[in-house]
Amino acid sequence: MSLIRRAAERRTVKEFGDSSIPTNGQLAHLTASGVPVNDQTAMKLIAVYASVRILANTLAGLPMRSMVMRDGVQVPLPQQPPIIVDPFGGATSAAWPTRRDGAKQLVVSAALRGNGYAIVTARDWLFRPARVAVCHPDTVKVDSDKELGRTYKVNNVTVDTVDMVHLMGMSMPGAITGMSPIAYARQAIGLGLAAEQFGAGFFGDGAHLTGVITVDGDLTVGQAREMKVAWEASHSGLKNAHAAGILSGGAKWTPITVPPEDAQFLGTRAAANLDMAMLYGIPPHMLGQVDRTTSWGTGIEQQSIGFLAYTMDDWLQMFEDAWTGMLPRGQTAVLDTTRLQRTDTAGRYASYVQARTAGLLTQNEARARENLPPVDGGDDINAPLNSAHAGDTELPGEPPEPEPKGGPDA
Repeated sequence: MSLIRRAAERRTVKEFGDSSIPTNGQLAHLTASGVPVNDQTAMKLIAVYASVRILANTLAGLPMRSMVMRDGVQVPLPQQPPIIVDPFGGATSAAWPTRRDGAKQLVVSAALRGNGYAIVTARDWLFRPARVAVCHPDTVKVDSDKELGRTYKVNNVTVDTVDMVHLMGMSMPGAITGMSPIAYARQAIGLGLAAEQFGAGFFGDGAHLTGVITVDGDLTVGQAREMKVAWEASHSGLKNAHAAGILSGGAKWTPITVPPEDAQFLGTRAAANLDMAMLYGIPPHMLGQVDRTTSWGTGIEQQSIGFLAYTMDDWLQMFEDAWTGMLPRGQTAVLDTTRLQRTDTAGRYASYVQARTAGLLTQNEARARENLPPVDGGDDINAPLNSAHAGDTELPGEPPEPEPKGGPDA
């Protein structure tokens, strides 16, 4: 076996967990910190896992609708197509992922690799896509043809471009695939992983020299080893923390203070959290960095709007463009972000009052946003607040006019 192959085998990172996306099946590259980093090991860093989780959960929780233009306004179709309602087939069979699960897998793939792939597996009677299946990025090979267009192979089988869904993140000019955030941030991620490993050893296994035992006389190698083993068995590890020590025979314990540079791993971990927040565009407070002021706005609503505008907007458009391409011409896939902009109860009710006063919402439209049933007369856009409906002809409390004698035809 060659030396190169042996070195490669030593650098191989084993897969772990049961995720359907993370590992890239390639050798992890050693970083300057000495920690190998690939998609799989990067997810061990809590800041990376949390960032990907926030992106995946946020996008997967947004409802999608097929919209059409009517009188210059986008309105939802009364009958939504299957590719919108149940794109992965999980609503009708447990054999397939649900809409949320499939969307999360695509986000995880794009967040770690820069690319997310799905293949059309079913079409309706008009040959329109009805169901897609998420592809592991390791199974997809993307090339370019003579006209610089993309070609796809899934498991070494050529797939027509009309049957592929490709979510591509940020890319170089002229590139046919997106750039992997993990590959470009490998050194920062490796530093964060190294800090966690050092901290674990620092507290758990005694990675630092805490002190020395001195005696008046000389000890043989066996006696010194026996004293060391006995002391470590009684005082090392978390379960023996703060235990009282007893020394006899003139032995003395001299503690050694921790050098400041060894205690900097806590600051390194905090810096790693901020690095991952910058990498994925996550507000620091969502990653637990609440010890500093934020420029994302004041209040949860403003911070959510900033997160939507500066981070999620690109992800939303990526999914909307991909799903719009599977809809008939004239239809557009739109993700509803209303829930991301929801504020507290008092704030919502105040905005409804302003919207009704300005003639932007009807009473039933406001009630629908609160998941309340419609009421009679609640669809009049011109109905003023705190008064009768515009279509009423009788004033409140006014008795009806008596009918003339002899009946209504008299």
